[in-house]
Amino acid sequence: MQKMRPVILGLAAVWLVLFLASFVSLRVTQIDGGSQSGLARLAVFLTWQVAAFVVAMLGACATRYAVTRGVERIKLVGYAPLAASVLLVGSFIALTAVRLYWTPLLEAAMRFFC
Repeated sequence: MQKMRPVILGLAAVWLVLFLASFVSLRVTQIDGGSQSGLARLAVFLTWQVAAFVVAMLGACATRYAVTRGVERIKLVGYAPLAASVLLVGSFIALTAVRLYWTPLLEAAMRFFC
């Protein structure tokens, strides 16, 4: 089952390229100054992140298959991309929830009580 090691390493490398490309896309996406430019940048960033997440899932599945077949020293390389993608997307969802839901709620409460 040593044949799985290059596959997992390759998927981890592809994930890293996609993950880094998502942050580069934030810098290179054109800003026209309109109200939609921020949403366009966000859409491009999330598109790259979804692609990276899919590759991370494939890598985790391949790692699970390899581990059940006896390849033990590949777990970190196989599961770390998925953990990083889940952490980033989870953080994004949490920050968006705070920005869109909790901040207006707290501002309304402050106006009510103060």
